[in-house]
Parts: sequence; C-alpha cells; structure tokens
Amino acid sequence: MRKILYYIAALTFLPSAVLAGNSSETMEQRVLAELANRSGIVAGDLQPALNDCELNQRNMNLCAFQRAIWAELLLDDAIKTTGAKTDSDYIAWKEQLQSRCLADAEKEAGGGTMLPLLISECKELAMLAERYMILGSESFPPPPQPPHKWD
Repeated sequence: MRKILYYIAALTFLPSAVLAGNSSETMEQRVLAELANRSGIVAGDLQPALNDCELNQRNMNLCAFQRAIWAELLLDDAIKTTGAKTDSDYIAWKEQLQSRCLADAEKEAGGGTMLPLLISECKELAMLAERYMILGSESFPPPPQPPHKWD
C-alpha cells in the first residue's frame, strides 16, 4: 500500500516534461554525476544497478537515492528560479528533513538494509511536495486519468 501511495504522489508532483524525458537529458546527466559524487561509485558502474532496480537491496537503495537526488535538484532549480528561500533557510530545512526522515525510517524499519531506501523515499516525497508548494498547482499539469468505459 505504501508503494502505491508513493507512486501516486510521485506521478502527481513530477511535471510532464520530466516524465516524457524530452528535456531531461541534461537533468539525467546532472543526477548521475551527483549520484556518483555522493555515493563514491563510478558513473559507469552505477548504470547497470540503475537499470535493474529490483535485482537486490543495493540496487533498490541506489535507485531510491537517485530519485531523491532528482527531486533535490528539481527543488534547487525551483528555489533558484523563484527565490522562495534563502540559502540559510534552505540548508536548515534540509537538515530538519534529514533528521525527520532518519527518525521515521528507523521507526519503520528498525535499521537494517532498508534504512537507506526509506530515508531516500522520505526525502524525495518531501522535496517534491515542497517544490509543488513553491511553484503552485498551476505549474503542474493534472495527472493522467484512466479511460472510462463510457469514453
């Protein structure tokens, strides 16, 4: 159930250009470079893991971390564009987010190999929600609706 809610929230907060992948080539490169930098894993070695996210827990953790970095870069861009937060406010917000996500993940998983995955998912959703609050609902297209039997 948590996974379903996660995907619904992610699809709601991601703009259509990101989902389509048309203008996100440079974003994909930025995310991969940042992921390699933060994880200490060479970008060429990351690609096979990111292509098969469900293979093992390590791959799941890396894919969740990648999505969290993607959300963080999207939020960074939104803040730079709108000037919604000062640097010090944004740093303080990210520190609070880190501690809140760590506490929630430890409570849910009790440590172990799922901890990084849960922290990354928490941070991703919070950053996408913050971006949504900054840009406003008019900046996001409505989520796609499934066809109805009478359409």
